[in-house]
Formats: sequence, structure tokens, C-alpha cells
Amino acid sequence: MSAFSSLPVFLQTLIPLLLFVEAVLELGLYIYQLSHRSKLHDNLPSLVIFAFLLTLLFSVTQGDPFNGKDAFLLDAPWLIFITVIFVVVVHFAFAMTREYRRRKNMLSPFSVKDATDKLPMGVCFADPNGRIVLCNDRMRRLSFALSGHEFQITDDLEKALEHPDKSIIANGDCYILPDKTVWQFRKQNIAVDNDENWLQMTAHNVTELYNGNVRQTAINNELKEVNRKLQKMYERMADDIKEKEILDLKIHIHDTIGRSLLTIRDIMESDENTDKKLEALQEATAVLTSDRVTASGTMEEVVQTAEILGVTVMMDGCLPADSLAEELTVVAAKECVTNCIRHAGGNEVYISVNGRKDVFDITITNNGAAPSDPIKEGSGLSSIRHSIESAGGEMHTVYKPRFELLLIIPEDASSFI
Repeated sequence: MSAFSSLPVFLQTLIPLLLFVEAVLELGLYIYQLSHRSKLHDNLPSLVIFAFLLTLLFSVTQGDPFNGKDAFLLDAPWLIFITVIFVVVVHFAFAMTREYRRRKNMLSPFSVKDATDKLPMGVCFADPNGRIVLCNDRMRRLSFALSGHEFQITDDLEKALEHPDKSIIANGDCYILPDKTVWQFRKQNIAVDNDENWLQMTAHNVTELYNGNVRQTAINNELKEVNRKLQKMYERMADDIKEKEILDLKIHIHDTIGRSLLTIRDIMESDENTDKKLEALQEATAVLTSDRVTASGTMEEVVQTAEILGVTVMMDGCLPADSLAEELTVVAAKECVTNCIRHAGGNEVYISVNGRKDVFDITITNNGAAPSDPIKEGSGLSSIRHSIESAGGEMHTVYKPRFELLLIIPEDASSFI
């Protein structure tokens, strides 16, 4: 096998250079392992390989030319050097891969800083003297937004929170930045090596929660306003109920007393059907006692009562039974029967009912004398108008060529209470 000295000059120069480079790499690997490992014996392989490579390098480069002595391994087979170079390269590759994996899985100040920088929240830690020893990237950016500079001590953060930049909107412990994000800051004491005076400061992004609370507050305010309006409406409804009850009583008293007076006059003028007339009079006067009889409130009752008083009621058309339209028409018909006898001197009342889209057109007239002047509404007609208009209808009076009471009542009319 050829000796190292028989190789060309280029190879005699390249092989020592490779040995030197590998020796430097192994020395660097040893120093790295020594600074990151606590066990010394784990670092010895790199140190041994460095010493071996250094020795091998000197064996082919160092001699005493003045005494005629060359380096002592110049005659050694060159393949030994190539094998050593290859083995050391393989060792260095595996050692560096192992160190990289170990370093990647090992907790270190750099890994802690990198992990905190990746957090979506801001976080920083201060020692018992108030000096900030760790601050992640998010908290650093928030510090610039709040105060224009990076926090160095805890007092910087407290001052920034008390007097933030003019572009920041403070709402309690929440701060709204110019980009519309909302951050909430918290401080908490933590224990480090049994010392509980260390401080942890965090900033949480609460934008969605804050905006949700704002929307909920707006909804609550709207509900309060609706409740206030409903309360006022309920108060008005109570007044309307009382008013309606008083109005119904006035109408009933007006009708019954009017019928009683007409019945008395009829008894005085004629003795026909005296028993029936006395019975009607008894019912009418009962309104002033506790024995008042409640009327049925139907058109049949109107026809029967009018017949006793000597008035014939003729009706063309019909209304839905037990409806508010029928109730209002009955009240109006009773008033018209009374007015026919008292003012017109007639004995026939005509009621015409015409249904059209969603409303009833009702016309009430009589065969008595026509009024000479426009109709002046007394308490009876005024009460009827109030009831009809409260139900969403209309009432009109005509005096030429004869008296007519015109009612427009919605088909789905509902009581104003």
C-alpha cells in the first residue's frame, strides 16, 4: 500500500487540511457540549477525537529538517488517514444531529422566550425589585401602544394603565386600541424559589366579549324603554277600563230611564198592555237599585222592548252574533228608538246592514218628522260615538231629508280596552 509521502503534493496538503478542519469542529462540539451539559463524561468523546486528530495532524506536518528528520508518519499508508477522516465526519454528523434534537427538546431561556412570543396574549414577569425580566412580543407591542416605549419596570406599566396614550380609550380595566381590539390587563403575584414577591402581568384580548357586552347593554336599554312604554300603556288601559265601565253605565242608565219615562207617558195615554208596560217600567227603574237586571244586548231584545213602547223595528241584513259590531249596533238602535219617540214622534225604526270588505255599513232611520236643524249630540249619541271610534269605527249623523245615523264598524272590531 502506498505511503503518505508518495502521494502528490496536492493530496499531501489536502489531507492535513481536512484533519485540521475536523479537529476544529470537534473542539467546537466539545465546547458546546461542555456549556450545555452538566455531566462531564458525556463530553469526553469529542475531546478525545480532537486530541487524536491533533496528534495525527502533527505526525505528518512536524519534523526536524536541520537534523534530517521528517514527520514520523510520513511513511504510513495514506488510506489510514482517509479512514480516520471518514469516521470522524460520521461521528460529527451523528453528534450534531443528536445535539440538535436534544437542544430542541430541552427547556432553555431561548426556548422559553420563543414560546412566550408565540402566545396570543401579552405576558411579562418582574422580579421582587420591580424589574421586568421577561416580556413577550405581544406585551412589548402593547407597551408601545400604551406609552410609546417598552416597559422596563412595573411602575412603567402602572403609569401607562393610569394615563394611557390619547389614542387609547380606557373603560374600567379594558383598553380599546386604535385598531378596535380590546385588551384587559391583570396582575398576579407568583412564587419563584419560594419567593412570592415575583409579579406576573398579562394582557388578554377580550374584543369579542367586550363587543358582545356592548350589544347586550344596548338590547337591555331597548328592553327597558319598551317596558317603560308598556307600563305607561297598562296605566292608560286601567284608566280606559274605568272610563268604559262608567260609559257603559251611563248608556244603560240613559236608555233605561228614557224607556221608563216613555213607558210612563204611554201608560198615562193608553191602558192597553198595561201589565207588560209595568213590567218594562220595573226593569227600567231597577237600575237605581241593587236589583238591576242585565240586558241580553241582542237585536231581538231591542225589537221586543221597542214593541212594548209602540215602536216597530224593521231590520234589513244581519250581524255576526255575539260580536262587538252587534253590541255597538244594539246600543245605537236603543238610542234611536228612544229618540224616535221623544223627538220625531214616529213609530217605526229602520235598520239597514250592508257588509263590504272588512267593514259593516249600518244605517238607522225612522218614519218620524225630520229635524229642522243639524243634530246636536246629547250624552246618548256622544257615548255611542266614543264607543264606536274607540273600536276603530266611524259615526255620522244626517238631518236632511230625514234623520239618519250612519255607522261604519270594522268586521274585526275589538274593544278599546
